[in-house]
Amino acid sequence: MVCHECDLLVDVPVLEEHDKAFCPRCEYLLAANRPNATEKILAFSATALTFLLLANSFTFISLSASGQEQTVTLIDSVNILFEEHAVLAGIVFATIIGVPGFLLAGLAYVSVSLRLSKRLPGTHRILRWSLRMLPWSMAEIFLIGILVSFIKIVALARVELGVSFWAYVFFTVSLMLVILNIDRRELWRQVNAVPNV
Repeated sequence: MVCHECDLLVDVPVLEEHDKAFCPRCEYLLAANRPNATEKILAFSATALTFLLLANSFTFISLSASGQEQTVTLIDSVNILFEEHAVLAGIVFATIIGVPGFLLAGLAYVSVSLRLSKRLPGTHRILRWSLRMLPWSMAEIFLIGILVSFIKIVALARVELGVSFWAYVFFTVSLMLVILNIDRRELWRQVNAVPNV
């Protein structure tokens, strides 16, 4: 495989559990065989999808100032932006809800296929698209942006964080745990080793 940092072509052997392969030139981590990675990906994906559903079901934030109160859900934030700029609203929806949801559902599907030791229909395609979507998942950036904006909003209004906000925080943490357990090379090796249904 080619090192992502220095472009050195490296022949990486099959790794045993806990083994890691580093680039001999720049010491970049090329591959890692993490124990129980498939089970962790499945568990954290299911957890993250549950929290994402909850984050879209309740109040995200409540603001009150000068006797007026406003509550906003996660979808409302996209709808408000849609009125001003439809393309930007679509990008925001995709990066904070659509792409992470597709990524988690795809990885859960692949993990179920590996747990059953049967290559379910479309496993190759779903894994390929899930890995392509990985860089476009921006849930953590959205969450950081929300926290930074609170600094200014608190000076102007009283802010109450709703159930959806905390669900989105736990969703983001679960998503990060999924990403930490992904090793592209190991996932492809396991998928290719599983027989078709």
